[in-house]
Amino acid sequence: MGGPEDGPQLRQAHEPFVQPGYSDLNPAYEQPANAKPVWSLAKPLPRVVRPGMVPTKEELLDAWSKPERPAEHSQKLGLEVDPNDLEQGQIPKTGDPRKMAAQVEDARLQRETNLVNKVLTGDMTLSHVSSTSSARRRRLSNAAAIQAGEDLPYSTEEPLAAVPEQPETESQTATGDVLPDPLLVVHEAALPDDLHPLMQELMEDEVHNNHTTWSVIRTHHREALAESLAVFVQLTIGFCADIAVTVANAGNPNTTAWAWGLATMMAIYVSGGVSGAHLNPSVTIMLWFYRGFPKRKMPEYFLAQFVGAFFAALTAYGVFYASIQHHLLTNHNTGIMNSFVTSQRHPWINPVTAFFTEFLGTGLLAATILALGDDQNAPPGAGMNSLIIGLTVYALTITFSFQTGAAFNPSRDFGPRLALLALGYGSPLFTNPYWFYGPWAGSLCGAMIGAFLYDFMIFTGGESPVNYPWERTQRSMRKSRMKWKRRLRFGRRPVVPDKEIA
Repeated sequence: MGGPEDGPQLRQAHEPFVQPGYSDLNPAYEQPANAKPVWSLAKPLPRVVRPGMVPTKEELLDAWSKPERPAEHSQKLGLEVDPNDLEQGQIPKTGDPRKMAAQVEDARLQRETNLVNKVLTGDMTLSHVSSTSSARRRRLSNAAAIQAGEDLPYSTEEPLAAVPEQPETESQTATGDVLPDPLLVVHEAALPDDLHPLMQELMEDEVHNNHTTWSVIRTHHREALAESLAVFVQLTIGFCADIAVTVANAGNPNTTAWAWGLATMMAIYVSGGVSGAHLNPSVTIMLWFYRGFPKRKMPEYFLAQFVGAFFAALTAYGVFYASIQHHLLTNHNTGIMNSFVTSQRHPWINPVTAFFTEFLGTGLLAATILALGDDQNAPPGAGMNSLIIGLTVYALTITFSFQTGAAFNPSRDFGPRLALLALGYGSPLFTNPYWFYGPWAGSLCGAMIGAFLYDFMIFTGGESPVNYPWERTQRSMRKSRMKWKRRLRFGRRPVVPDKEIA
């Protein structure tokens, strides 16, 4: 299931012809595919440094005023450890949790200190292209530059530098206590309150092809536009398949599961490289909480997802309008509504059953998405994520649709509800509270719990809050409060007295 290995020959076979001069007129084409992080269902998820991972200014000043030796917490408990082993995570399991906690604390502090020193001294040459990425290969000019000896992308697989048990510095007392670095203390006033923005500045600016006025507008809203189009593609095909089965009064409704799975695959191919093709507010929230998706983008994504769902329902209804009207001559409108929205499909399906149906289905979907996006697990070959997620949606739909219709997605249910309300189907669409505790509460809770289980049992990356120590959680909360205080101070402009103006 891993797919073919993404080697140089395979990449070269899939590269298109590029006429000389094309990249001069379209500079964005020469930019690597991973020029910016995209939390995409079509490829491995990005590895990002979250705010809680980077110390604050107060923490740095406190560390410089009270320097600690490497592995100090472990040594206080009488442990003989090698700081290099701690930095590499080589911590033995013991019956005393205090000893393991001390070694984990020493390893975390040592890694953070090394990172901060690299950032402040300018020694860090990060690259947005990982050593295992399948970024677009540079053409002849770039190949010549590499042969000329220009800097290569930073690789996280470089061997760790040896860390001495006592720092090699001239600023040591007779007792071996380490004094703060005088260069760092001199520039104390120039230190920002938060070093995390410095990490963001290490990434290169994205290049854009702006040929028209519309292209400028599209550049600023490209992710939302792509997300809305992907949702429209997915749901239009899914709704049309459901309506076709309903108005035909024949066929097995489970066959529509294939349509939903293939529609999901198509949608991910449409926008997976631009917006990530979340297609689902629950997935967007899950990726924000567990993988660092920027929360400033979430409102625009939510709007795009609901707008796409709304217009997909209207489009499907319009295409099948004549068949729907013919069907309603001899049938109740319940079948038509069930083709668009999910519900308790049978009288014996109580609220608890409906909630946990949506909960379990979305939880399995979220865990699968994180597994496919984990490049340290068993990621599929290039281009295979979309197909596998489509097959996953097919399996979940055919498994859980009998009881509720298998929404697993707030926008997939709420958007068409609003569309049917606009088409005159009336208030019964909202009289049953299922619309809230099923597609909304059930899917959101399921996504969060499913992602938690994957990270708790498998994922090792530090960007997940499951792998956050409590100190990093507190640090992240402090930074959030600091950010809001700065915004409030910026919003309160001082009032200048009239005398001073005069």
